[in-house]
Amino acid sequence: MIIKMIVAVGAALLIGLAGLPADAQDSKGPKGVTVKGLVTSLGGFSATVNAPLFISGATVALDPGGQTGRQQFRVPTYIYIIEGVLTTDYEAGPVGMKGVQYHAAGQSFMDNGGWWHNHTNRTDKPAKYLILHVGYPGRPDPIQKPEPE
Repeated sequence: MIIKMIVAVGAALLIGLAGLPADAQDSKGPKGVTVKGLVTSLGGFSATVNAPLFISGATVALDPGGQTGRQQFRVPTYIYIIEGVLTTDYEAGPVGMKGVQYHAAGQSFMDNGGWWHNHTNRTDKPAKYLILHVGYPGRPDPIQKPEPE
C-alpha cells in the first residue's frame, strides 16, 4: 500500500507538472487539479508490498539509436515512459515478458527483477523514461551489468 501511494503521488506530480500524455481516465479535483492514473501495457498500475522500502530512481534519456546495454534489475523496478517509444528486449522471462516489448509515452510497466534485458530507442526521436527501483534496507544494488568480456 505504501509503494502504491508513493509511486502514484510521485508519478502524478511529474505527469501533472510536465503535462505528459497518459491514456488513463481524468478526474478533476479541487481548484482545477487534474489527476491522471498511471497506465501499464496491461491496464491500470497497482502493486502491493509488505516490507520496509528503499526507493531510488532517475530519469533516463536515450538518443535515437541509443541503448542501455545488457542489464538486470535486481529489485522490482517501475518504468514510466515520458516521451518517445522505449523498446525492451528481455532474454528470458514468463509469457508476456520474454522477447521484445514496445512502450510509448504515457505507458508504464513493472520489472520484478532478475531478467536480463536491453532498453533501446529504435526511433528517430528521443526517448525519455522515469525509473523507480523498489528495494529494501540492506538491499543489493538495483542494477547488475555483466562483467566486461
